Amino acid sequence: MTLKVKICGLKTINQINASVKGNAEMIGLMFYNKSPRYINIKTAKKLSIYAEKKIQRVGVCANMKLPKIKKIIENVKLDYLQFHGDETPGFLKEIKKITKIKIIKALKVLNKNDIKKINIFRKICDYILIDTKIVTKKKLNFKKKTMELNWKLLKNIKNKNSLILSGALNIHNLEKAIKTSNIKFVDVSSSIEQSPGKKNIKKISKFLKLAAKL
Repeated sequence: MTLKVKICGLKTINQINASVKGNAEMIGLMFYNKSPRYINIKTAKKLSIYAEKKIQRVGVCANMKLPKIKKIIENVKLDYLQFHGDETPGFLKEIKKITKIKIIKALKVLNKNDIKKINIFRKICDYILIDTKIVTKKKLNFKKKTMELNWKLLKNIKNKNSLILSGALNIHNLEKAIKTSNIKFVDVSSSIEQSPGKKNIKKISKFLKLAAKL
């Protein structure tokens, strides 16, 4: 199985082109307004239209109320909605029923107890994104460096086809991360930026070239 990559937090057509050229599987458009990667609905619509039929589009939100979610999907054509907050399984089930859209749920996994959450959400979601931080009521400190995952924790999880690995991945630790976790789908954002929220085209290309070899 070839390594799949989701490039998250894109803001420009050039960044989409670099992702498509490097054979990324998905791009993420950020609707969480506290993030340095945030884009408004107008920009997201423009990017989504451009990306259609080129690459799968994921709308990323966190602890967002239903009316706002509806507004996004009514205006921006998306293939997936990613929830990066502390949304409950019940809420996601309702979203899926109302919107009929595929769902990715980000889960914070720091220990063995956190692994149990994966199976609970897996019943509802199309993908589970494993990270080291999510948006909670205390918000999310984007200035604080993202922690690297303990990949060994993930080694014994069964059926990994619906898992996406995230959490401080970069060109230096990518090979070790996928070999240790045996997860063949990764999400990358901050390590391909020149500063928070500003993607670097060369870094996107370099990451995707490495991913293609693994």
